[in-house]
Amino acid sequence: MLKKLTICSVLLIAITLFSFDVQGHRGCRGLRPENTIEAFEFALEEVGVTTLELDMGITKDGIPVVIHDRYLNPQKVRKNGNFIDKKIFIKDLTYDELLEYDVGVMRKDYYWPYQVPVPGAKIPKLEEVFKLAKDYMEKTGRKIWLNVETKVSPLSPEETAPPEIFVDKLLALVEKYNLQDNVIIQSFYWKTIMLAKEKNPEIKTAALLSIATLSNSKWLGGLKSMKFGFNVAKLVKATGADIFSPKYTDFSGKVLKEAQELGLKVIPWTVNDPCDILKLINMGVDGIITDYPNILKAILIAKGVESCQ
Repeated sequence: MLKKLTICSVLLIAITLFSFDVQGHRGCRGLRPENTIEAFEFALEEVGVTTLELDMGITKDGIPVVIHDRYLNPQKVRKNGNFIDKKIFIKDLTYDELLEYDVGVMRKDYYWPYQVPVPGAKIPKLEEVFKLAKDYMEKTGRKIWLNVETKVSPLSPEETAPPEIFVDKLLALVEKYNLQDNVIIQSFYWKTIMLAKEKNPEIKTAALLSIATLSNSKWLGGLKSMKFGFNVAKLVKATGADIFSPKYTDFSGKVLKEAQELGLKVIPWTVNDPCDILKLINMGVDGIITDYPNILKAILIAKGVESCQ
């Protein structure tokens, strides 16, 4: 039988959920088709995430859109009821052409067991998601964040617009919707976040990192690990970032402590296993990016109740 929550328990739950950043990866990929309006609405209305994590591309006609891959992915995209059979780069399609495709059903080899299909779902404009967030905050009084990843690679610059265009278009939308205090710009390509800080020092940025990108200096925006004594935390701090987002398997408690001592928040990606989530919470991370924000919230609530007993 469930124990009744004491006033102490309720307060601890509120404090835990308020201070810990629950980021729904691509909206909530484990529950709804990734980067769709339907995923973002579900993450806000049904799960109650604190941050919507999403990805940004730019179409042929210069429209910022929300999509993870730099191309239409045959595993995730249908046209006229059939999965497409080849990649089509986002930069080669106008937004009106993108609307011909359905991203609400995944192919069998891109399987998410608890994801509810949404046939007919479309690739949204980034502006639509900004408007959704703005309307939600006005309706509920809750403050939420939008963590926008620029999908641009220094290894394949011909596949997208350059980082300068990504930053300019993103900051223009931030200003249009007055979301300076609600948007984080994140990227593996650190040139992007350094440009964003240069253009708007007040904007929050997050440095994404994995062993693979750390080992290839092209991703690091001109910074050299050797110059910082191979100290990852100092390297990240040099970008001007506010948040360090490492792959959850690629960092240690020592790196976590060093980063937090430098004033960085540490929010690893993409953590789905409950045991890994619990381990990271106990380590003291500031938030978690996950495909299952419902599981993360349940663990936070359980820990809040437990800590009062």
